Parts: sequence; structure tokens; C-alpha cells
Amino acid sequence: MRETSGRAGSHETPATYARWRGASRRGMRRGMAPSPRSPSAGGFPIALGALGGTALGLYTGQPSIGFLAGLAAGVVLALLIWWRDR
Repeated sequence: MRETSGRAGSHETPATYARWRGASRRGMRRGMAPSPRSPSAGGFPIALGALGGTALGLYTGQPSIGFLAGLAAGVVLALLIWWRDR
């Protein structure tokens, strides 16, 4: 029977767990520099599109269609932001 590291459901030996933890800390010891650019948030255009689409839909008498159109436009804009940040 193999010895476990004391965590519930773990099937690793203590040596394997120690090796894994050591490998994950190596990058921190070497002083990994943070990314020079912080990523932009893509959730705001989605929310703004949904709210703006609903408002326009209420004005035209079709709030559901306006919501869906605004949501689709917001998702497209969020994908463009994500693609630019990649």
C-alpha cells in the first residue's frame, strides 16, 4: 500500500507531492516579471450592450429582440477585445 500525503483523495506519494510543489515555486524564486500590459475587461461591453439593446428595444416596442441584438453586439465587442489582448 502506498503512503499518501495526508490529503483526502490524494494518491500521490509525499515525494511526488514535494517535487510538484517545488516545481511550482521555482518560477517565483527566479523573480518572474509581471506582464507589461494588464488585460482589458470584456464583460463591460456585454453588459452595456444588453442594457442598451433593451432600452432601444423598449423604445421600438421589441424589448426581447433589442436585448438579444445588444447582447450579440456586446459579445462581438468582447471577443474583439479578447483577440486584441492575446
